[in-house]
Amino acid sequence: MMRLLIVISWSPFHVGLKDFDFAQMPERAPESMVALATFLREKGAEVAVADMQCHLLQCQGDTAQALQRLYAQCNEWKPEVIGFSFFTARLKPAADIFEGLRNHFLSHRLPLPLMIAGGVHATLLPQLTFQQIPFDALIVGEGEMPLWQLLRGEDMNEIPGVVLPGANCITPPQVVEHLDELPPADWSLIDFPFYTQPAHLISSGRLDAVLPVTFGRGCNYRCNFCAHACFLKPRCHSAEGFLRKLDAYAAQCHVNTFLLQDSSIGNYKKEWAAVCQALIARGTPYRWWANLRANQADREFLELLKRAGCIKLFFGFESGSQRVLDRMNKRITVEQCRETARLCHELDIPFYASFIVNYFGETEEDLALTEQLILQTRPTSVAVNTFSPIPGSKDYDAHRDEIVPHLNSLDDWTMLGCLYSQLYFSHLPKERFDYWRQRLRNLRQTINAHEDSD
Repeated sequence: MMRLLIVISWSPFHVGLKDFDFAQMPERAPESMVALATFLREKGAEVAVADMQCHLLQCQGDTAQALQRLYAQCNEWKPEVIGFSFFTARLKPAADIFEGLRNHFLSHRLPLPLMIAGGVHATLLPQLTFQQIPFDALIVGEGEMPLWQLLRGEDMNEIPGVVLPGANCITPPQVVEHLDELPPADWSLIDFPFYTQPAHLISSGRLDAVLPVTFGRGCNYRCNFCAHACFLKPRCHSAEGFLRKLDAYAAQCHVNTFLLQDSSIGNYKKEWAAVCQALIARGTPYRWWANLRANQADREFLELLKRAGCIKLFFGFESGSQRVLDRMNKRITVEQCRETARLCHELDIPFYASFIVNYFGETEEDLALTEQLILQTRPTSVAVNTFSPIPGSKDYDAHRDEIVPHLNSLDDWTMLGCLYSQLYFSHLPKERFDYWRQRLRNLRQTINAHEDSD
């Protein structure tokens, strides 16, 4: 088998950041990439991981130093394949790392490895990705099976999920149907103690050592602004399989607090209830934070979550205007948001609520209703996000003609993926929109500053 080095790109916001405080700016450990490397290694491949996010932060934001670490790893590991995986938000960093690697190999007259990429951006925009970064091949969709076949030396033209430059037809990859068949991530592949430093990841009032963990893949919903369900077939672990993963992570990394990365544990309500019952039967050994939809929350389920170790929930309320929620295809109601918040307060379950501004057709009345909902629901903590039509979402596809002309550089694409695009979609005059955005952000700051530390 060919030897593979998986490269995890850094965040553009950490470039040049000298005074990084992990407790105040915690980073999630890259579970998906570590799990992918573990799977391939158990299949017999030689795999290493270059965690450039960790390297950059440890080098105080100095990209040159971080790249020197990567070059040293390449010199020692001698990879035959280098694989990148990135979101649109890390497109420019991926391009910079790619260019640095090519220059390193060419300047030292070393054989150039096969350079490939996967992840959300490559999956959703394969031909554009080739234009942005000249990879030798892309992997679209889930990477386990295509990568294994590629490393075994199979003809790339015959591997489902592998795309070569200029290809007009993309064959979907074979996927792992039963997630319990996947081995738990082997965290020794990266510097996991860096990510398990105590930090304010779950609460601004409490320090926790936290690891991310994934129960299922895909999403049963199709919110217009989200790309989460664009290529993942919905499925999840069994309760037994998931608990094996939790136990393995806890034993290896010495943590008992987890952040569930699924779009909503309510997507697999019956299966997650079985996980909760198993945790309760074992004396609730772990604490965890998870995402849940407002239309999936009821008293019985919330009570079960709390008994099983839930210490916080995340809800995407998004707007206090039913008109905007319907336009987003959220498939929730404002009243469901209110009732969910009421139950969380009654059951003493802290919750984090996110809201979106700058959405299509938004009016001043819509933003006033959002402010009203925040005040009525009294979340433990709040996010106010400026809408950005990310690739893969229905909103991006429907408004591509008015979005793409503004994307003239890799930096523009990166900022779009980071939700920091300057594109403006609200129907308010710009000065009124700026007023309301700042007003809601001030409210957010007030709420978050008083988050309960208990």
